[in-house]
Amino acid sequence: MVCKKRGLKVFLALVLAFSIFCAPAQMQLHVDAASSDQLSDLQQKQKDLQQQKQELAKQQAQTNQKLASLKADKEKQLEYKNTLDEQMENLQSQIAVLNEQIDTLDQNITEKTAQIADKQADIDFNYEQLKERLCALYKTGEASNLQILLNSENVMDLANKTHLLKIITEHDTELINTLKEEMQAIADEKAEIEQNRQEVAAAKTELDNKRNELGELESEAQRVLDELTANEQSMQSESNSLAAQQKKIEQEEAQAAAEIDQWWANYYASQNGGQSSSGNTTTPESYVGGQFTWPVPGYTHISCGYSSSHKAIDINRTNGKSISGAPIVAANGGKVVVAGWHYSYGNYVMIDHGGGYSTLYAHASSLAVSKGQQVSRGQTIAYVGSTGNSTGPHLHFEIRVNGVRKNPFNWFS
Repeated sequence: MVCKKRGLKVFLALVLAFSIFCAPAQMQLHVDAASSDQLSDLQQKQKDLQQQKQELAKQQAQTNQKLASLKADKEKQLEYKNTLDEQMENLQSQIAVLNEQIDTLDQNITEKTAQIADKQADIDFNYEQLKERLCALYKTGEASNLQILLNSENVMDLANKTHLLKIITEHDTELINTLKEEMQAIADEKAEIEQNRQEVAAAKTELDNKRNELGELESEAQRVLDELTANEQSMQSESNSLAAQQKKIEQEEAQAAAEIDQWWANYYASQNGGQSSSGNTTTPESYVGGQFTWPVPGYTHISCGYSSSHKAIDINRTNGKSISGAPIVAANGGKVVVAGWHYSYGNYVMIDHGGGYSTLYAHASSLAVSKGQQVSRGQTIAYVGSTGNSTGPHLHFEIRVNGVRKNPFNWFS
């Protein structure tokens, strides 16, 4: 009975000890899995944001193209409208000149009409005077040939009186004929002026018709211009809205990138050690050791070196040989902790070499490894491309120690 109780105590002690030692490990595994899922979620969010950004950029490009087309159409329409306005101003000037001519001709016609009336009055007056003199001569009998003959003292006196009577009659007749001729001349001038006025009035009517037609064209041109302006404003508003959405996406991208950076900071901190619940220090994976190998064999041209603003090196074409599609190899053995997409890095791989050492390879056209995979030094992990924020095919290469980016040439001569 005592043995049974003692055996039970030993069993319970073993179970308790196993629980004490295994629980932290199980808990750590759970935390690691949750943390890994968090990184995957952040990377997926980053990828989704990049896709949204690309779609917005596509929409923005289409909108800008439409906006540029509308502006070009508006500029052409404005030029057309200005041409019509100039033609209208020209017509208005011509019509104004013709109106002045018509006013002048009307004034001339009025003057000629008055002159004709004056001449007619003179003719009427002289004609009435002649009639009165002839009538008086007739009534007094002084005008008869017999009376003139009887009253003449001699032949010479008769001749003088007859000649004088003839002169008087001829003078009145000549005066009347001259007045008639002058009146006819004035009437001819008036008729010519009236003819000119009709021609000018006809020309003005033609210009008025052209002005009316041009006015309709101007109205239609203005309507089209207003429509283009409204469309331009609408398209500009759409462009502004897309730009605002892009800015928001960029802010969310920056936030996701910061969270990913924080995740890596926490990761390296955990890899460098920490206290367990039992007070024991966790042991980080040790550095795999060995020298780093060049990540793109055969390509050594550095297009952008390490600096405070660019904590990496960019490896580009060498001796005119394109680097696009060249194999990227692991600089050292280790575990692939990231094989995915980053809004700035594009397709990229990060390898943990243990002991706080890691390397990053960015802007790849495609990846040849997956997350969690063990790789060896010199193994192909990706291919050079120009994805993410890149201006051309190259490899962006980083070496990190405890999460801090270091100059790769500290490991390469």
